Amino acid sequence: MSQSSHPFVAPLSRRRALGLVGSLASIISLPVRAQSYPSKPIEMVVCYGAGGTSDLYYRGLGIILSRQLGQPILIVNKPGAGSAIGTAYIKNAAPDGYTIGNITEVMMREHVLGNTLYDPAKDFTYIAAGATVPFGWGVVPESPLKTLNQLVEEGKKSPGKLSYGAAGSPKLPSWAMKVLESQTGASYLGVPYPSSAAIITAALGGQIDLICDALGAMAGAVAGNRLRVLAVSSEQRLPQWPHVPTAKELGVNAITTLPYGVGGPAGMSPAVVARLEDAMRKAVADPEHQQLVDRLNMATWARIGKPFEDYMRSQYAAMPAQLTAFGAR
Repeated sequence: MSQSSHPFVAPLSRRRALGLVGSLASIISLPVRAQSYPSKPIEMVVCYGAGGTSDLYYRGLGIILSRQLGQPILIVNKPGAGSAIGTAYIKNAAPDGYTIGNITEVMMREHVLGNTLYDPAKDFTYIAAGATVPFGWGVVPESPLKTLNQLVEEGKKSPGKLSYGAAGSPKLPSWAMKVLESQTGASYLGVPYPSSAAIITAALGGQIDLICDALGAMAGAVAGNRLRVLAVSSEQRLPQWPHVPTAKELGVNAITTLPYGVGGPAGMSPAVVARLEDAMRKAVADPEHQQLVDRLNMATWARIGKPFEDYMRSQYAAMPAQLTAFGAR
């Protein structure tokens, strides 16, 4: 029996038939588009200058991800304003998966401090994290500061006299330093710089008294005997620097680490996000990633998809009270 003669089926007009064909084509094309992503290079935004731990880590991660995704990962440095400039760039990008970038708790702190034009609660897609970085307190070899405890005593005796460089904002140059201050009652003068390389240059030139930065950023200068690390902020001593004590074992409860994540603008396709999550999962499991983490004095910290998003949102919820306690807002 033909369609036109069936008593319960109305005949299709040519226009309606073409419309149905078009709708069906759109439905079929969705998985096809997901399978074709990525079809061109992906931009990876690093919210800090070249040469620091963030730059080095995301460049190394980009090489591993490029193998998983089959497209080059192009690093774009957007430093300044405690990561707010680069983060705003990510937020304003098209949500097509071709602009992603480094997402950390720093960008949330800057928002809580009122320094940004984005909202961490709604403007981003949280994809995954692969590593976390501990911090250290470093001085030049000729510095009279020989231990962390001495640094604390000087910070109590002469509040705000000793200056330190960090890659944060004027209100909150360094979270690790604020933790140290809150735990000890000491006080220091924070001087923000756009990159770790700039901080080290300032310290070597005598413009600041000490550095509070990611350990990976100081590793080269330490190896060249141009910097000396007083203590590290990790739970345990690092196998790369077994002679450097933790703040905790010196009686200072200043444990601080910073997960390095990857995210994109809000509104990304679930299929594209799933592709990136899978690539991150494989990248973190790659032995080359562990080598990268070891080289930069970091630690593997794998949180893929929802676990990473849940962590970031929980940190954001707790941040206002923490910043108030630090006197930063």
